[in-house]
Amino acid sequence: MLVQYAPEVSTVRFSPISKAGSNVGGQVEYFFTNRLSVNVGVLRAMKRYQARGTDYHARPAYLPSSIDIDEVDADCRMVDIPLNVRYALRVQPKYQLFASAGLSSLLMRDERYVYYYDYYNRPVQREWRVQKGSNHWLSVVNLSVGYERQVAARWGLRAEPFVKIPLGGVGAGQVRLSSAGVFFGAQYRLLRAAALPH
Repeated sequence: MLVQYAPEVSTVRFSPISKAGSNVGGQVEYFFTNRLSVNVGVLRAMKRYQARGTDYHARPAYLPSSIDIDEVDADCRMVDIPLNVRYALRVQPKYQLFASAGLSSLLMRDERYVYYYDYYNRPVQREWRVQKGSNHWLSVVNLSVGYERQVAARWGLRAEPFVKIPLGGVGAGQVRLSSAGVFFGAQYRLLRAAALPH
């Protein structure tokens, strides 16, 4: 079992990065060997990002189609369900270096958008909120590398830089949202780990 927290930044097609988001949750991991494992988790994610109007493909009913959106600021809460395969690149008695790859499903829960546009040559900003929106199954590629340190017979600490790459659009605006950050975690093995080779 693994408990995780990660600060992250998100961008849409390399748009400017706004405030940092976060991920918090846990996962369970099954080891086939000392090197190969598979894990599945549930994360509560907060994605904060800016998008250009041309990258955002939805608008509230009050906004006429004749108005061009300049920019959208977004704060989106969602559930991230990752399914990953991990392989240990280097195994030592007290630590491992590993790489991981897999897919995530995103379940949108609370999406808040602020639109910026001009109306009769005056700048305007208005908010739109979507509750329990769309679900996007296996829509994000997860890639990471990491370091795990064994601190007791069953306990380990882990640091894992990651990137998340979209396979399609997500959320009300169907934006192609990429993220990067670092997971920090504490792992507890329900079964005592076998002795690791030197």
